[in-house]
Amino acid sequence: MKKAIQYTTLLLTCAFTLGACEKSELVEYTLPDMIYIFKDFDSDVKDSASYSFAIKDPSLQYDTVLVPVRIMGTAKDYDREVKWAPVDSLTTAVAGTDYEVLPAKVPAGSFTANIPVKVLRNTALKTNEVRLTVEIQVSKDFSPGISDAAGSTWYIPGAGRRYLVKINDFLTKPNNWDSFLKFFFDAFSQVKYAFIIQVTGRAEFPSGSTGLPYAQFVYYETICRNALAEYEAANGPMIDEFGNRVTF
Repeated sequence: MKKAIQYTTLLLTCAFTLGACEKSELVEYTLPDMIYIFKDFDSDVKDSASYSFAIKDPSLQYDTVLVPVRIMGTAKDYDREVKWAPVDSLTTAVAGTDYEVLPAKVPAGSFTANIPVKVLRNTALKTNEVRLTVEIQVSKDFSPGISDAAGSTWYIPGAGRRYLVKINDFLTKPNNWDSFLKFFFDAFSQVKYAFIIQVTGRAEFPSGSTGLPYAQFVYYETICRNALAEYEAANGPMIDEFGNRVTF
């Protein structure tokens, strides 16, 4: 009798479950293909990038800044167009003088790509930094994805539709100075930065997971200290543009 009751209960449970499954049909949820600017949390240039021609060869007249983007949706078996444009209210750079809009695409089979921004060298950049805020636009293949505005429907920290590129031709503080380089080189100044470039033979010091090894920074700090000691022995203290003594 007990086994019969258990068997009947099992049958009823199965019947109920099957009935529920028949009534609850899965509905495919689809969204239009979208694309957004990817802002890596660990990156020193996640929200903006500073491009300085001052640390480049004097003969270089133009270069390309790459803004990383990712799609929302599935990869396709053909190239897809990505459109971008400057945000006029947040841009002081002049098209054709400071930058050029280049075509961008997501290659076939890919979920990621880069928006290439061509930056142009000119004499005005020697004394004036310009700002270019790029924004994702609607194209035949993509709608703008995640918004920069907190509280909006499509907002996720670390992603957005806008990105700031600062362009100049003088020595400016690297993006990772305050977050990392200052622990080796102390306070920033143009005089100090120029001295570091002269001593180390390099002008860029990337950090983070894809940057230089920690020991490399310790080495650079050591040779800069030694070089500064030699300079001071021959010339006295090195004074920066703020009137402060350069130290490491």
